[in-house]
Amino acid sequence: MDAERFGSMVTEIEPPAEPARILVVDAYGHSREGLSASLRVGGYRVETAAGSWEAIQKAKDGHFGLAIIDVDLPPAHGVVMSGWDLARIFRAFQPGAAIILVTAEWRPELRAQADGLHRARVVEKPIHPGELRALVKALQSEGVASADPLDRVKREAR
Repeated sequence: MDAERFGSMVTEIEPPAEPARILVVDAYGHSREGLSASLRVGGYRVETAAGSWEAIQKAKDGHFGLAIIDVDLPPAHGVVMSGWDLARIFRAFQPGAAIILVTAEWRPELRAQADGLHRARVVEKPIHPGELRALVKALQSEGVASADPLDRVKREAR
């Protein structure tokens, strides 16, 4: 195949019309629905999971561009699985996806843990809906947000 024909074929391919799906995992319904609603308002397609096992099944069966996972998930069926554990499992099924880990108990070492995962960020709850959408947009459009994305996101959301 010559380069001219190949080039014309590439220009005919259109990018997907729909944004990548987002999986929101949080054991608490009000948090899960709040995060989901703020993303849907921004035009994102969202699926939810109330726990680790449901999230693993969805990650295994579907395609997601991003997951938002609560760090402090409760044990499921007697198995203790943190949000960090779930993030690693999610990454195995969705290697190109970005991950946002949310926590109510911020500690500086959490940022270093997130840096250990490719395209992962950690954010303290509660997060303003505009800040969440800006962070999702930054992760999706840039591939990786700036070194301190939450600071930049807060400025952009205002």
